[in-house]
Amino acid sequence: MGRREQGYTPGTPCWIDLTTPDVEGAIAFYGALHGWTAREVMEGAYWYFEHDGAVVGGLSALNDEQRAAGMPPAWSMYVNVEDAAASVASAEALGGTSTLPPMEIPGIGTMAAVADPQGGVTLLWQPGPFAGAEVVNEVGAWAWDDLQTTDPEGAAPFYEGLFGWSVAEIPGAGGAYMSIAHEGRGIAGIMRATRDIQQPYWTVYIGVDDVDAALKRSTDAGGRVIVEPMAVPTGRFAVGLDPQGAVFCVLESSAYDD
Repeated sequence: MGRREQGYTPGTPCWIDLTTPDVEGAIAFYGALHGWTAREVMEGAYWYFEHDGAVVGGLSALNDEQRAAGMPPAWSMYVNVEDAAASVASAEALGGTSTLPPMEIPGIGTMAAVADPQGGVTLLWQPGPFAGAEVVNEVGAWAWDDLQTTDPEGAAPFYEGLFGWSVAEIPGAGGAYMSIAHEGRGIAGIMRATRDIQQPYWTVYIGVDDVDAALKRSTDAGGRVIVEPMAVPTGRFAVGLDPQGAVFCVLESSAYDD
């Protein structure tokens, strides 16, 4: 897919960002891991991660309220919607809850957040001038998402109803994995969590040339591996923990979806 010249259609994941207790530490870590640089766009509040001059993700610091609530460092995924308020209402009608009412960011767009019936949070993005990541599905850019949940069967109808996604179990997966398609192409998956988790969450995958080399860079920069490299039909992936405690994934693929 590469560079997104035309933005994103409703129901398409469009942006990722990291919330962390240590902005400078995260900038150093992801710079070492992916060659990203960071550009401050809201003084002391928000930064863009860039790769080869293109915006690929965002970064913000955990604020006092989030810290007091016990919010952990985490990557988040945003989905393009036509109307954030209407999407929040739809989520509630489908059994979800609003975790952040629509909030306009002047000159950029409107964001909101909803939780599925199991508690997994998805960010909604009603674009203004800012559509989302400029480059996706390449080495050094965001390439995939998986929802980690203890109840894939319960989660699937919520996302189908909210975003118009098509969710299907992967043959032979034994209920462990479902694929998500939108407008005829694969965009994400739903994975049955293999360990105890406090609530469902989205994992964000970044494209790499070589998973083993990426994990070596991560370890050298203070990260650690929590899921060793695993083979999938189009390549290999692994899961790590950055030095600040956020889960990240790396994906080596021969066939990034276009």
